[in-house]
Amino acid sequence: LRIGADQYTGQKVVDQQFHKCDFSGADLTGTEFINCSFYDADSRAGCRFNGATLKEASFRSCDISMCHFNFIKALGLEISECRAQGADFSNASFMNQITTRSGFCSAFIKKSNLRYANFSRVTLEKCELWENRWDGANVSGASFAGSDLSGGQFEGIDWNSANFTDCDLTNSELGELDLRRTNLRGATLDVQQV
Repeated sequence: LRIGADQYTGQKVVDQQFHKCDFSGADLTGTEFINCSFYDADSRAGCRFNGATLKEASFRSCDISMCHFNFIKALGLEISECRAQGADFSNASFMNQITTRSGFCSAFIKKSNLRYANFSRVTLEKCELWENRWDGANVSGASFAGSDLSGGQFEGIDWNSANFTDCDLTNSELGELDLRRTNLRGATLDVQQV
């Protein structure tokens, strides 16, 4: 089911089921989704948001598992207390590009299940990314520099494939992290993690 470009722009959407829906290219600026499901358990398929604008949008207590968020424009996106297993955020932009050499990121992804999610080639620098389950997530070519990743679970993460410098990793389960081989310059760790 194709969703209209401005069908949900800026709206508050509560307790809705979206199965096999295509939000690709839709303008979801400022849209709030609360307690909604975008995952069809029978077909094990999520909805498509490819190229959608999700600026200042939010997903709270939603199931966005297996959804496709490739190439979304998502400055200020909030994902809170969501199920997002296997969601694909590859090439998503959480950045406000001021010039070719400068810009800033804004995202709030917290208390969510991101197991096996794809964050390849995503820049999430200086963002609020705490208390998430990142187990088995693909972080190849991603940058989390300066972000708050505290309270996270990181089993099966390839620490050397992404930038974790200056991150807050306190109270986190760091899985197979080898401090001798991973550049964690400026990162904050607990004593027992070291």
